[in-house]
Amino acid sequence: RPALAAELAESLVATAKAQPNSRTREILIEAFAAAGNEARVLAELKEEATARGLALATRGFLKSGKLDPALATFVTALDRDMAIPPRVVGDLFKVAHAKGPQMVQRVLEKLGGREVEVPTECLAALLHDCLKRDDVSLARQLEALALKQESAKHYSVFEPLLKLHAKVGGTRAVELFEEMQGAGLFASEGLCGNLLAKCGETQNLKFAEAIVEYLRGRKMLSLSIFKTLMKVYASCGKYELACDLYEQVLAAGLQPDNVMIGCLVKFAVKCGRRELSEQLLEQSAGGDIQNYMWLIRAAGKDGNVGRALELLQEAEKAQVAGPDVALYNCVLDVYVTNGRMDDALAFFGAMKDRGTINLVTYNTVMKGHCAKGDVDCARGVLAEMQQAGVAPDSASYNCLLGAAALGVGAVRGGDAACWDILDEMSEKGTPIDNYTVSIMMKVAKKARNPQDAERALAVLDRAGRARVFDDEVLFNSVIDACIQRRDTQRLAKVLASFTEQSTMKPSVQTYGLLIKANSMVRQVNKCWELWTEMVEARSLLPNAITLSCMLDALICARRLDDALALFRAWQGRMPPNIVMYGTLIKGFAAARDADRAMEMYHEIRAQGLQLNLLAYTSLIDAHARGGEMARASKLFQEMIDNACVPNVITFSTMVKGYCVEGDLEHAFSMFSTMLSRGIIADTVLFNTVLDGCVRHSRFQLADHLLSEMEKYSVEPSHFTLSIVIKLWGKRRDLEKAFEACHVHARSGRSCFDVQVVTSLISACFLNRAVDRAVSVLDEMPAWRGCPRPDATVFGALLGGLVRGGALPQALDAAQRAIDASAASGVHGETWASLAAALAQQGMHQELAHLTQKLASSGVALPCASSQQDGGTPAQLHGGHRAHQNIDRRRVPARTSARD
Repeated sequence: RPALAAELAESLVATAKAQPNSRTREILIEAFAAAGNEARVLAELKEEATARGLALATRGFLKSGKLDPALATFVTALDRDMAIPPRVVGDLFKVAHAKGPQMVQRVLEKLGGREVEVPTECLAALLHDCLKRDDVSLARQLEALALKQESAKHYSVFEPLLKLHAKVGGTRAVELFEEMQGAGLFASEGLCGNLLAKCGETQNLKFAEAIVEYLRGRKMLSLSIFKTLMKVYASCGKYELACDLYEQVLAAGLQPDNVMIGCLVKFAVKCGRRELSEQLLEQSAGGDIQNYMWLIRAAGKDGNVGRALELLQEAEKAQVAGPDVALYNCVLDVYVTNGRMDDALAFFGAMKDRGTINLVTYNTVMKGHCAKGDVDCARGVLAEMQQAGVAPDSASYNCLLGAAALGVGAVRGGDAACWDILDEMSEKGTPIDNYTVSIMMKVAKKARNPQDAERALAVLDRAGRARVFDDEVLFNSVIDACIQRRDTQRLAKVLASFTEQSTMKPSVQTYGLLIKANSMVRQVNKCWELWTEMVEARSLLPNAITLSCMLDALICARRLDDALALFRAWQGRMPPNIVMYGTLIKGFAAARDADRAMEMYHEIRAQGLQLNLLAYTSLIDAHARGGEMARASKLFQEMIDNACVPNVITFSTMVKGYCVEGDLEHAFSMFSTMLSRGIIADTVLFNTVLDGCVRHSRFQLADHLLSEMEKYSVEPSHFTLSIVIKLWGKRRDLEKAFEACHVHARSGRSCFDVQVVTSLISACFLNRAVDRAVSVLDEMPAWRGCPRPDATVFGALLGGLVRGGALPQALDAAQRAIDASAASGVHGETWASLAAALAQQGMHQELAHLTQKLASSGVALPCASSQQDGGTPAQLHGGHRAHQNIDRRRVPARTSARD
């Protein structure tokens, strides 16, 4: 009852003339804080704020559940270098923990790295919570706090930290284990077994071996520990090391049980230690059916069909579990994988007679037929299966699908057969599984046309049961296919599903692909998150490819300084290679920073690295963009001298640079050199040179280039046609410009767009053919693939007509723009110029009529009266006053033909 306590204190002051001391205030501070009375606590602290008073205020606020004022008084004490009792610090963290990890994070941020003593039991509770939530980031901060105080070097603190670091992988787990031993703490067999199991999940071989060495030194190795270590080796693909444990188990005086022997037989087969597998089988007196199956598969892998049959006979004699279909299927598979289809079919018939046949049996025979290219026979087995009442599964169709994907036995082509099989699966209700997705990702990557690639990738939309992110190899295949085909929509969906649902612990290689994928969908912040998770949370060491992917992601996001900082940060830990340098040079080239690009060049030379195609091309591009063609030419020659063969991109960069400078002789010489080397130029490169020729009126060169395009069967684009139109326009041969359009229209090529039309209109005005320019609107509908006149076309036409003084035709064009609902898209300056010209010519009635019609289309013009009475011709004809009154709610200035 703080109010009563305060009243009593005031009464004593009034009656007994007693003055309150520090202790009195401290009692009142804690009481008011516990009641949540912040104002009264602040008032008392203002009178006198002792270390004890601040601590009591913090504790009181915590009792009332008010974390914010408690944290404020706590920080005030720290700022004044006042000691806070560990019990109060512990209470602060307990209340924060009850409110969620975000509040614990907030308390740590307020600490700002200052040392405070946190009770060990409090730290242990917080770390156990981090372990439950896999919160490595918060655990690291608590770990840093704990290791600053000797009292926190306790088993209860090390245990959750070790489990968490073992769970996420990385090198920190080994360091913590050594620190725990250095603190004189004992790791129990139970803890070690738990940590070993987690090592298997994260493939942390180094930590696993450190744990085993610890146990071996204390003679604590049990059969359970050996079995767990064996699984760790197996998860890392170290089957040879797993088999070596057998001798160690015997040397330790332990006897392997049947489970361990079964696993050892499997691992011995996988690493090719056939003698050990036979020895283990003999020792276990046959063991269970799985041991025989592994040995039969091993015999098949060695091509020893006879031994596989002997093992089958031994299993039958031992009567391990009676006739087993799986055992016979193994032998059948041995026949199939060794290409002995006649024997396989005979064995298949015997299995049918014996009644030991199931779905796997049929699928195995189908696999054999498909492997030999006999898809028709495989189809026959599928039909036989269905007649026998056995429903085909995904694996059945995957046999056919795999053969079709390879183009084997597909009458109408591999891709067509793939779609037929997928349609059949859909009709039968057979689900798409991971293997189906894997096959179709291969089809997507090798498809020659975008339509087939799209159909293959569309499997991802139907893969309801297939969780592609549960299988790391498959997941990488999906990501790689989407990246290769630049399918950003599906890529974004796969990445979102991965973030929301996957429990995968990605490898370093997968992190690289994830960073590359997120960069493609413009999620550079997510790239940073993945990098931080890999390097800091999981303590994984990135390889050169992963680092290059991260650098490229930053470069693509135009974060060049961040990319360079990351490169420098890792330069000491990972020797940079030419790919990393090339990526940075590419970024400097895009930023038109040739000087910094050359800094990288000199650094490459100083390190004795050889520049590759990407690095040279990027350096050349950096100088070409800046108009430094002399330096670009020297680099090109150096590239040739160093036996680095330029490709079409390198030549294109050089040609474009020369064209921009107007040096068409060198541009054409470079272009000819490329063609003489057998490098086929693409449409873009031809257009680049052709455009340069037209710009600089090199008409004969342009004619030669056009004939070369036909010679090399280079398909012209709409930009090619627009350049040709400009070419004939500048040559004052308008008929040839129109003829080019007619030829392209008759050829059926889709080469018409707005840019082509505006180029033709401009050519007409250049040749003072006003009526011909207007006629373009009438001819457009007859040209195949030509779009309807839009605001850009009408804007070009109106602008030319006004400049040429053809106002009646301009009014007619304006009416057509209004009728086509394109008036609102025409730039305001065009309408202002027309209005000014009409006013200047005294065509006020026409102007008023136009103003009214445009207003109904949402276009506001200067009112007619102001133009009649006030403005001068100079002001009205495109002047600032006229333009100010134009409604600007329209598209930006029209783009001219590509320059």
